[in-house]
Amino acid sequence: MAADIDHAAIVEALTTRHEKRLYDILQELEQRIASLAMSAPTQDGQLFDLKWSLDARAQIEQIMRETYLQEVDSQIREYQQVVDSMTEMLNEYGEFTGLDANIIANLQRVAFYGFQDIASTFANELADELYHNAITGRPLEDSVRNLRQKINGVYIASDQVEIERLVELAEQGDEEAVRQLHKVYAADRTGRNMRRYARQMVVDSLMQFDASINVVAGREIGAEKWKYYGTRVEDSRPFCVRHAGAVWTEEEIRERWASEDWQGKADGDPFIVRGGYNCRHHFRPWFEE
Repeated sequence: MAADIDHAAIVEALTTRHEKRLYDILQELEQRIASLAMSAPTQDGQLFDLKWSLDARAQIEQIMRETYLQEVDSQIREYQQVVDSMTEMLNEYGEFTGLDANIIANLQRVAFYGFQDIASTFANELADELYHNAITGRPLEDSVRNLRQKINGVYIASDQVEIERLVELAEQGDEEAVRQLHKVYAADRTGRNMRRYARQMVVDSLMQFDASINVVAGREIGAEKWKYYGTRVEDSRPFCVRHAGAVWTEEEIRERWASEDWQGKADGDPFIVRGGYNCRHHFRPWFEE
């Protein structure tokens, strides 16, 4: 049905916008953390003030709230667009009045908790990094670079013209630029940095929210079959490519998830995790014409 395509397109477009805004806010976060670190007292270019580094923890947490978490809150509020699209899609089967507002609010709250965990983890890592560097007397320049890496990996901002050029190329998918940045910064796109985990959370959180409201709504209107559909990209998993467009009963879905295995398969309920991490496929209620 055209409604399938329209709904998937709306979710995909919202995901893309949220990813772009995430990258922008992480750049702002990185710059503010770097500015904070550069204000630290130094001796011969090295960190030394333990009291200052301890006090910096509260400032890091505040910066995290004012940048990343504020943007996340704004994004999650926009999940209502997915609810409206789903409601319009299901109205093809008759008048669907929509989901209980409390269910939607609770799902949004659960989504925020996932982002909050990332914020807490990396705020602690940044604060610990500053404190340990003060203990060891690490050069300020090295410390600032490492803090930047913890946030954006190879995509860190820089005042160096050549590094800025490489970062821009890396963002466009240039593998050679990534390799050069790896040599300079000792980090790669698969390294443990906030950008990596936050980006995955942007995609998975929105898709799982969409999956949850579709399941709840489908059961409310008495669906006994479900269609598996969604966007196919270059790295779509063979499972998703093979089964896109399939219509199954709930029993058939659970049997397949229990009996089949594929790379990237995630733990959890198949209606929610679908094809696995970063999956952009959906289940929607299906009725015979």
